Amino acid sequence: MDELVGEGDRVVARVTQRGVHRGAHARMPEPTGRSFENEAIWIFTVTEGKITEIRAVSDRLGLFLQLGWTWPQAA
Repeated sequence: MDELVGEGDRVVARVTQRGVHRGAHARMPEPTGRSFENEAIWIFTVTEGKITEIRAVSDRLGLFLQLGWTWPQAA
């Protein structure tokens, strides 16, 4: 976890995700074995001590570029 901020019923986490692509994905059905590093922001809503909502944003384009995704071509 890179950063954690809480106020009221909201908690925001900024994280750096790192790993190796070993599983299938709809855009990349065959694992590439490539390493990646990707930043993401997670926003949690907490009600009575439990997470009741999660919203997240990550750099998926940057992730796919690191994994060697072939760009779709316009028709």
